[in-house]
This record gives sequence, C-alpha cells and structure tokens, in this order.
Amino acid sequence: MCSVRKRFDELLKSIEKLDSSGRRQNSVEYQQELNSLISNLLECKQIVYDKLALFSDNESLEDLATSSIPFLSLDYHLGQLLSRKQYITSNENREPSNQNKWKLEFIKKAVQVSMQFLMALYDYDLLDASISKVIDKLEDKFNPKYNELYPQPKSAKDIMGAQMNRSAKIKMFQREKEVAAQLAACERERLNSNENEEVLRELYLTQLKHTALKCFHDMEGLLMEMELLTNLKVVPVEETQEPVEERKLRPFEYTDKVETLNKPLLSKHGKVLRNFTLLDKRNQLKDKVFGYGQYGPTMTVEEFLDKEFESGRVLQGGEEPEEEPDEDNEEWNDKEVYKAREWDEFKEANPRGSGNRLNNG
Repeated sequence: MCSVRKRFDELLKSIEKLDSSGRRQNSVEYQQELNSLISNLLECKQIVYDKLALFSDNESLEDLATSSIPFLSLDYHLGQLLSRKQYITSNENREPSNQNKWKLEFIKKAVQVSMQFLMALYDYDLLDASISKVIDKLEDKFNPKYNELYPQPKSAKDIMGAQMNRSAKIKMFQREKEVAAQLAACERERLNSNENEEVLRELYLTQLKHTALKCFHDMEGLLMEMELLTNLKVVPVEETQEPVEERKLRPFEYTDKVETLNKPLLSKHGKVLRNFTLLDKRNQLKDKVFGYGQYGPTMTVEEFLDKEFESGRVLQGGEEPEEEPDEDNEEWNDKEVYKAREWDEFKEANPRGSGNRLNNG
C-alpha cells in the first residue's frame, strides 16, 4: 500500500513537472513523456482497483479508509493527460483530417474517464449539489453533451435562457472559489494538527470536491471542442481542367471567359503563365513627382466650346442683324456717303500720332 501511494505521488510530481516544462504539446518529446505517464497511471490504477481492491460498490463513504481517498482522483489525472494527446507523425504525412480525427477520439476518451471520476464521487455522495443535478439529467452518464451542462437558450432571441446560462456559470465559479478557500483552511489546520487523522480525512475530501469542480469546468471546454471537431469538414479542392475548345480562344472575338489573375506570373521553370505588360515604373514615378498637382485638361477650349454648341447648351441670338449692302437703294447709299464723310472729318481733326505728344504741340 505504501509503495503504491509513493508511486502515485511520484507520478503527480512528474505531471506537474511536465505542465511547467513549457514544451509544445505537439512536439514529439512532449507526447512521448505524456504516453509514458498515461501508461504508468494505468498500471497504478490496475493495482489499486484490481490487485488491492481498495474500492467496492457496496461500501459507503464511512467505510472508506482515509489512506484510500486520494486514489479516487486517478481517473481525473488520467483524463487530463488524455485530453492533451495528439496525433504525431512526420511532416510529409501530416494531414489535418487525420489529426482532427485522432484528436476527437482522444477527447472522447478523456471525457469518458473524467465522467468515471465524477460518477465515483457521485456514488460516495462527494459531489457538489449543482454537479449532482446535472448528472441526474444526463441521458448518457459517460457521454454527456455540451448543451446538457448548463441551461441553454432556445434561440438567439431567448434572453431569459441566456441569463439563466450565465447565472448558472457564475454560481459554479463562485462555488469553486468557496471550496478553494475551504481547502486552504484545511491545509493550514493540517499543519497545526500533527497528522490528526480526522483533519487529514477532511483535507482529502475537500481536495476531491475542489478537483470535481475543476473537472466539471474543464469538461465544458472538452465538450465544446468535441462539437467543433465533429462539425468540422475538410472540403477537398477539386482541380477541374477546362475543355480544349474553351482554352483555344481566337483573338479579337467575343468570349465570356473571365481570366484568373490569382495564378503566378511565371512557373517554377520560367514559363509565362498569363499575359502581362511591361511598364516604365521609373518614368511613371517621375511624372507624378514633377507633374501637375492635379489632373490636366483633356481637351482645348475650342474643342470644349464646339461640344457645347453641338449639345445645345450655349444661348444664341440677341444681337442686331447686320444690314446687307443694297447699292440700288438710294437711301442706303446716302447713309453710306454720310458715314464716309464723318469718318474723313474725324481723321482730319485727329491726325495720326496726335494723342502721343503730351501737350507739346
């Protein structure tokens, strides 16, 4: 019995050491050490349940020996390790579909083992009342579903259901803090009791209650991940080849084909995969630097006026029409003669250059 307890304590220290190692869970070294711990825990569980037969279905909590109580957490630690297992293989053969499939199997097994731990405490009446109510409502005790842990809203508009879900989670969190405070008080009392069996028994039972609350909280995350992996479907990309008739397009004719510009310009062997245009980028940048601050005009003023006239946006008319010369009309001839005489008199009175003499005569 002492050797089994010593081995169990050493395994718990190894688990803590692995948790604080900081190594990635998908690394080969981490998974190898994880598998070793799982194997050792299974051997320890076999000794406790089969060889030593420390637990029986017919006994109550009062019949349970104080030294046997810590072994009830075996399934909890085993479930924690199983939830971290991953499908590790070479990079060449690593496919997301295989990884997701195996991860789903590992999580299912972790949930089943964690439920074994909770059911063992349920049989000994060690579970918190809130967890016991959830277990009573489960359809399959060892395969719970995510929506069975807390009250779920019936729809996105069900505000009352969402509030009940939130309230239940808050109560569970507060209960976990209360039990953690009780556990800290029991540990302080143990230090001052000189290994009193009653104090030690109370400490072990409080540890199990606190572990059960942590297990229930962790199971929520595992069941959520299970739903995601179950609904996750990897859609294979189908490579479709175009018919030869569609690929051989005649130039300068209509086609409803849309070119795909997401493929690279050149292949690995230097083959041109799509059309491209060489641009003098240097001159383009130079034009932007030394050019106008705004876009220049696209047509001259004359061209603009011609377009305005054509479109009828320019008002016309309003000026006096010019009189057409009529030499046979005597009245018109007299007017023209008088205009010519007046112009001659004006030129005689104002000779050329008289306006630039500055009153010098």
